[in-house]
Amino acid sequence: MSINNSNIIKEALIENQPKPVDIEGTKLILSQMENCICQIYQKERKGTGFFSKIPFPDKNNLLNVLITNNHILNKEDIKNNKIIQLIMYNKEEKIKKEIKIKIDESRKRYTYINENEGIDITIIEIKPNIDNINNFLEIDDEILELECKRKSVYVLHYPKDKKLVSYGLINDIIDNKKINHYCNTNEGSSGSPILSLDNYKVIGVHYGGSISKIKINYGTYIKYIIKEFNNKYKSEKKNNINLKYFSNEEGIFNIFGEEFVKNNKNNIDLIIDGIENNLVEKYKLKKGENNIKLLIKNKISNLEYMFNCCNCLKNIDGLKDLDTKDVNNFSYIFNGCSSLSDINGLINWNVSNANNFEGMFKGCSSLSNINGLINWNVSNVKNFSCIFNGCSSLSDINGLINWRVTNANNFEGMFKGCSSLPNINGLINWNVSNINNFKDMFNGCSSLSDINGLINWNVSNANNFNNIFSRCSSLSDINGLINWNVCNVNNFEYMFTKCSSLSNINGLLNWNVSNANSFLGIFYGCSSLSDINGLKNWNVSNVKNFGRMFCGCSSLSDINGLISWNVSNAISFGGMFNGCSSLSDINGLKNWNVSNAKNFLGMFNGCLSLSDIFGLKNWNLSNANYIEGMFCKCSSSLNLETLQNWKLSKNKYESMKY
Repeated sequence: MSINNSNIIKEALIENQPKPVDIEGTKLILSQMENCICQIYQKERKGTGFFSKIPFPDKNNLLNVLITNNHILNKEDIKNNKIIQLIMYNKEEKIKKEIKIKIDESRKRYTYINENEGIDITIIEIKPNIDNINNFLEIDDEILELECKRKSVYVLHYPKDKKLVSYGLINDIIDNKKINHYCNTNEGSSGSPILSLDNYKVIGVHYGGSISKIKINYGTYIKYIIKEFNNKYKSEKKNNINLKYFSNEEGIFNIFGEEFVKNNKNNIDLIIDGIENNLVEKYKLKKGENNIKLLIKNKISNLEYMFNCCNCLKNIDGLKDLDTKDVNNFSYIFNGCSSLSDINGLINWNVSNANNFEGMFKGCSSLSNINGLINWNVSNVKNFSCIFNGCSSLSDINGLINWRVTNANNFEGMFKGCSSLPNINGLINWNVSNINNFKDMFNGCSSLSDINGLINWNVSNANNFNNIFSRCSSLSDINGLINWNVCNVNNFEYMFTKCSSLSNINGLLNWNVSNANSFLGIFYGCSSLSDINGLKNWNVSNVKNFGRMFCGCSSLSDINGLISWNVSNAISFGGMFNGCSSLSDINGLKNWNVSNAKNFLGMFNGCLSLSDIFGLKNWNLSNANYIEGMFCKCSSSLNLETLQNWKLSKNKYESMKY
């Protein structure tokens, strides 16, 4: 913009000030003033302010701000709902533009006030789309202290309501903080920018002058201001998050979890395409990559459900600086984030105060590597249930090898559905002595073939092994469990259900199962299991339910390993050997005391090879209520007359066949 008005140039020369060395430069500065410099009217106070961009949270990001002196705008002026009145003039000074900035909680997020003598600074965040401000002076935060001394500078200001440029020199910089300069100023100049003559960038902020004969004026070094601003907001710096969502098509998608939005809607703002928005659960995403910036105003102690069901969330590198040291609840934070494949952005998270990791990565079906968690201090976490449930691509858990889980008590469903996991060596050093619930821990880990990583586990406090290895269809050897102390476990239901490759259970030979009360379906569907001598020493005297225990063990032909079992407290044998199509010899059961049992439904149903049941002739079924189908689909040569000692009615005998 060209300025030909010589009067304006003349006005740039305040009394006793030398002629500007660069008239054209002065014209340029005056043109910049129209868009970047303003007068501030606040009660009886008048001053100058300017719009600029300061590097925050780092040099790659800039924050739009209004900068002035604290004695022009103070704490009282920037309370909630207060109005700051700014005036900007055009070059002919005939038309003025009034701007009113309303202070609210979101505006105060990055408000900086320093009342100390020799600093005297107030910084307020500017929102260009709301405040209609689009021009900003550049900051020179690279200039060194030595370079500033005797440097030629301009001051842009409104002394006595006049728009002026004053020229002078910097005399000195004291303690890398205070600037002494010779640019003449007057009432109304406070808060004006000091610009380098070389590049027209701000190197300081004027705040006052001397009343001595030697007219020295004072300002604050811009590098010091930026350093102090960043120091104050170093925690807030960690709460500025850039997220990337990827959508295969345009549409409305979850970008945050409903519960998280409900609990944080007044504490978090969103910046999408440069526009500030309220925190919302769903947003219209364009096809391809979508960038969303998350601004957290105050510290958060609960990240529960933060990205729940956000299946478009793909990149979380922006979370790397999130301040999590005060967060205690991370439950379901990434639940259902099915596009999330890389969590290295979390490597430096401080989770030392966390106590709940329930469902943290549940349903992250693209996640294959969790090395980003290797440095986490999880020593205070109690609940790990379902943390990796449904992570069907997870093949390597060595990132957990250093985790100290000594305070944990719940591992239920921890790796359930991790169908690509071949081994669990990453857990070899875990101290699990306080865990009581292992239910479903490895349920559905269909690629798991090596569990030697568990050989040294102390499970003496465990009471629930329900479904712990259920559907581990590649598991053939369980010798990794040989040293387990299971004396307190009462629930073994479906423990090895559908472990269709399991052929050897000698690793269980010395288990103390004396507290067990249910073996329901423990080896259900173990179609390769042919030898159960590993169970011969088991004390099953307290077990009430043997239902479906060996159901579907189609390779099982010899059950002599059970000959010494005391089953006197058993109530149910329903379906115990259902589908054991290779079973031909059941003499191993001849000494069983089944007198308390009520349920024998389908006990030997589908035992196609079974023709000799002579070993059962002395069984006492006096309390039996359900015996239907007990020998259904057994060998056609099976003779029920062998069981005449049972003293059942004709109808009862008949019902056992069907």
